[in-house]
Amino acid sequence: MAEPDYLLIRRKQMNSEGEWEYECSVCKNWLPKLKFRGCKTYVDAYGNCLMCSSCRSKLARQKGEDNTREEVDKILTKLGFYEFPNQEAYMEHIMKKYSKK
Repeated sequence: MAEPDYLLIRRKQMNSEGEWEYECSVCKNWLPKLKFRGCKTYVDAYGNCLMCSSCRSKLARQKGEDNTREEVDKILTKLGFYEFPNQEAYMEHIMKKYSKK
């Protein structure tokens, strides 16, 4: 899988205090190097992180939500939930199926 274009280049500049700032390749904000540490996945050829910690956190949270949604869909499909027109019809089916006689 090829990397998206926004993850290929790391730009830097000096701020007004004479310290280096780096541009996040996702949000395009200029931030100190401290905001780019701890990155292992989104790095350039020299090992420099291309995405700020805030954007990495957002991406991880989104992936987690997507994975959770996929798992819930798998479970509901196996339970037959999607075979009914609405939730009430499914609940009636379950109550009839598992009610004690």
